[in-house]
Amino acid sequence: MGKKLLLIFTKNPQLGKVKTRLAKTIGDEKALLIFHKLIDKTALVVDGVDAHKSLYYSDFIDDQDIWEGRVRNKKIQEGNSLGERMANAFKIGFNCGYNQIVVIGTDLWNLDAQIINKAFFTLRNVDGVIGPATDGGYYLLGLSRWIPSVFHEKRWGTSRVFKDTVADFKNNTLAYLETKNDIDYFEDLETIPELLKFLDQ
Repeated sequence: MGKKLLLIFTKNPQLGKVKTRLAKTIGDEKALLIFHKLIDKTALVVDGVDAHKSLYYSDFIDDQDIWEGRVRNKKIQEGNSLGERMANAFKIGFNCGYNQIVVIGTDLWNLDAQIINKAFFTLRNVDGVIGPATDGGYYLLGLSRWIPSVFHEKRWGTSRVFKDTVADFKNNTLAYLETKNDIDYFEDLETIPELLKFLDQ
């Protein structure tokens, strides 16, 4: 079966510090509102995932958040780059005896538990699984063994992240999930009527 760990990477919901690219169009307060809605949705999705769960905050641990009682523990991301922070979280997981580890963020409205559970199921037979994002990054990455190169020498936040990460699996087996769109710009938001409606409140 394997010992499964879901890593949830999120930013602390602070005005002016989240969804900054989206905020350029709709303002900081509405960007924060959208961020909260994305977190709420992700938390509900995670409830349907059969795995141990660790939440990794960007800045500080919030004990009065929506994740209370939903995750096994809360930690602070450690490292200078996103790659370092994810690598450290994966290393902790593998050192604790987990052999199927998946990381997600909280930027996806159309993520569902079925996709995350599928990622874990797929990791029974492959070294890695990846969910491509339409912007050239990825919304999910899973490993069944430690492959440090996938976290290093990436230009995070650019359209090359997915391609460069896939290239690091050249000596390992990799499976692909369906492509999804995370919410970074207003154009992304416009494709999701359920989220757009919150701007009118």
